[in-house]
Amino acid sequence: MSDGAEAGHCPAYGERLRLDELLEVARVHETPERALFFGAHQACEIWFAIVLRHLEAARRALTEGQGAEACAHLDRLPRIMAAVAQHFDALHALTPDEFDVVRATLGTSSGFQSVQFREIEFLCGARDRRMLNIAGLTDHDRARLLARLDQHSLDAAFGAYRDRAGEDVKRIHDAMAAFDAAMRSCRGRHAALAEALLGGVVGTAGSSGAAYLWRSMERTLFPELTQGVRSDDC
Repeated sequence: MSDGAEAGHCPAYGERLRLDELLEVARVHETPERALFFGAHQACEIWFAIVLRHLEAARRALTEGQGAEACAHLDRLPRIMAAVAQHFDALHALTPDEFDVVRATLGTSSGFQSVQFREIEFLCGARDRRMLNIAGLTDHDRARLLARLDQHSLDAAFGAYRDRAGEDVKRIHDAMAAFDAAMRSCRGRHAALAEALLGGVVGTAGSSGAAYLWRSMERTLFPELTQGVRSDDC
């Protein structure tokens, strides 16, 4: 049985969360500064995995003509991204000198290489193939991203749903726009953090650091979102 459940046994809180396993692999036993840095990034990756599940479910719902179900998944995403942004805020507890010490141990590894974040972009519809060439990605990483490129995007699924005159088009449009805005806000918080800790120093994976993150706020997850929205939908 899952969650440690056996016949007649109700798992306790720690068993439900599988905390022993989680804390075994979490980077919480590092120095305090490294534990803060790695803990924040690991937490973000857990949230990214959850975002991907909701995006996949929303795409499936749109494909099956279930607009209300798609909205139920999309409506959760801005709150999740707000939680992700708070992890960036927590890293402001590090001083620039403390961050420099942590950064010196990272080599070329960087959040720029987050495959799940790139999967979110690709799944939504923001498909910049240059991201396949990010330094440090493994063959497995690239295979995951290529698999997303082979899939129907959420952006395209919404366009097809809208063209079929499905129900709740305006509500779905607004939910996607709210998620897009939440992602831009999260990028801004990340940029502010990078600027505070790095200044004008380049990122560890070869990006331009804070400057790149500020520019990334201009990107949308849904390039086709505002195209073809009929006046009677709004």
